[in-house]
Amino acid sequence: MPRDFNDFEVAARESAGAFMDGTFWGFIRHAGISAEQAGQFWDRMSALVAEFDALPRSGETTYGFAVGIYPTDHPTLPAEA
Repeated sequence: MPRDFNDFEVAARESAGAFMDGTFWGFIRHAGISAEQAGQFWDRMSALVAEFDALPRSGETTYGFAVGIYPTDHPTLPAEA
């Protein structure tokens, strides 16, 4: 896909007001997983995006929905206890 913009930079700008107003819902997590697992997880996120796109339009507010998975420079995480 073309790299026309960083979706997370756009989402950060768009969500700043919601964060300040206390109406922002978000998570960030890190996991040491294989590239294959990351690809499988991305497939599931893509399905969720398609579900969001297909929701019937209603209400007065337009909501943003951002998802992503990316490699980091974090050190290897310990195994679950």
